[in-house]
Order: sequence, then structure tokens, then C-alpha cells
Amino acid sequence: MTSHDPRSVSVPSTPAPDLGFKAGFGFYLGVIVAGLTAIGGIVVDAATATILATAPSTLTAVLLLVFIFGHRLRGLPERIGQSRRRRLACYLPAVAFAAVAVFPAVTSLESTARLGTLAIALSLLSGAVAVGVARMARNRYVAAMTPDEPVTTWTYHHAGYWTSEWVATGGMALLVVSGLALAWNGSWIGLLWAGYGLVFVLTSRFGWFDTWYDIDPSDRWNAPSIRAHAAGLVLEQSFATKLVPWAAITDISLTDDELVLERRWRDIRCDRAAIDDPEAVLEGIKRARDGREPSTDARVARTDNTK
Repeated sequence: MTSHDPRSVSVPSTPAPDLGFKAGFGFYLGVIVAGLTAIGGIVVDAATATILATAPSTLTAVLLLVFIFGHRLRGLPERIGQSRRRRLACYLPAVAFAAVAVFPAVTSLESTARLGTLAIALSLLSGAVAVGVARMARNRYVAAMTPDEPVTTWTYHHAGYWTSEWVATGGMALLVVSGLALAWNGSWIGLLWAGYGLVFVLTSRFGWFDTWYDIDPSDRWNAPSIRAHAAGLVLEQSFATKLVPWAAITDISLTDDELVLERRWRDIRCDRAAIDDPEAVLEGIKRARDGREPSTDARVARTDNTK
């Protein structure tokens, strides 16, 4: 393995978890403990009022304990975020709660509406909270692995079959089929929908009237970005970041339409039109991957851009 493989690179020394992670992880543990307490209460046939009074108190107590002793969890978010297997483990309680709903079918435990409803609710709630915990953990792992300033940064607009234009064209093609189906059943409105979709599809295919439907990548609101660091590429989106180590990048190329970062399974294809200076970005990526210092021209250009 190379030194850029996340499985072989140890997480740098990190401070105690921040308040946000304590709150999220404390709520996560609180839901699990309170859920187990509530399920236990139903199994022993406790009153619903007792369960409803105990569960919130249990959740609050666990949350307070995490706030008080959270400094002992130093490095936990980074260790969880380092491995996909550990992040997936966050969803095991949700799976376990879902299994409780079907547990009476294969055991002698009596099935009740209370147990089934509670199990499904806990599965949905713990699963939703697990999404947040896993995402926070990965964000903190990426931050720990990339303390350095990025060598280069660019706007990421995916190029290929899953771009906005292709998705819109596919949707309009479905609109044509649906409209024709309505027309076949005697609805003249279907012809209008089919005609509208057909005009859009033909326009996209042959480039007619480009100005009225053209999708400019640079006009995207809150578009994600990619940063090149010594540890790898960081894909930064609105609420999540992802680190792609250099060991996973097999080749880098710049074509007339795309900046392509080749990987073993799925390439990262960036629309060249959304990148301000593609050649400079390409040079910065290679420099970050090779661990080289910026050239004199690059340093001058970066200085000029800061003025």
C-alpha cells in the first residue's frame, strides 16, 4: 500500500470532539438507549404512560453524560470517518430496531401494535441520526487529514451522462411517452405534453435554439468544489466532504470538454466550462500529487490573484 491509502495512514493527533459532534453523538446514543428501554418496557407490559415518561428522561441523561465526558472521546469521530465499514456500523442499531418488528414472527414473543409501531419509529429515527453522525465523522476525518492549504481549488460540475442536461432530456423523453399514452387513451392534453417534450428532446439533440434552454455550469447555485491537498483530493459539497487519496487516482487528463481524474471504478469527470483556468488547475493537481513546490510562474500568478 502507498502512503496515501487511508487504511495505511494514521489519523493525526486530534483535539477533543467539538460541541457539534458531542451533541450529535450524544443524541444518537440517547435514542439507542431510550429505545432499548422503551422496548424492554413493552416486553414486560409496562404502561404506555410510564414508557413515554421514561424514554425522554433516558435520552436527556445520556446526552448530558456525553457532554460531560465527551473529552474522553478524543479521536473517535476521526476513527469512525476514516473507514467506510465503521460509518456503515452506525446504521446497525437502525437495522436491529427494524428486526424487532419482525422478531415476534419467528419467536414466542407476543406481537403487539405498540411493539411494531415503536420498532419502526425507532428504526427510522436512529437511521436518520446515523446519517448525520456518519457524515460529521467523515467531515472531521477529512479536516484532520488535510490541515494544509489546498494547492488548487476549482468548481466541480459533473460531466457525462448524469449531467443536468442529460437528466432534463431523459425527463422530457418520459414526458413524450406519457403524453402519447394519454393521447392513445383519448386525452388530447397528452398531445400537448408529448409535443412539448418532443421539442425539448430535438432541441437538445440537434442544438436548435440553444439560448432558451442552455444550462451554463458556471451559473449553478452553491456548486460543489474540489480541493487538491498533499493527502489527496477533497470533494466539498454543502453538508459533506469526501477525501479521495492520491493512491486511488490512476491518471489525470485534460480534454477539450473535461478534466478527467481516472479511478479504478468510477472516474471523476469535471466539466471544463465550469473551471476558470483548467491548465493552471491541472498543473496544480499534478504538483499536489507529486508533492512539488509551485513553480515561479504559479507563485506569481497566485500572488497576483490575491491583490
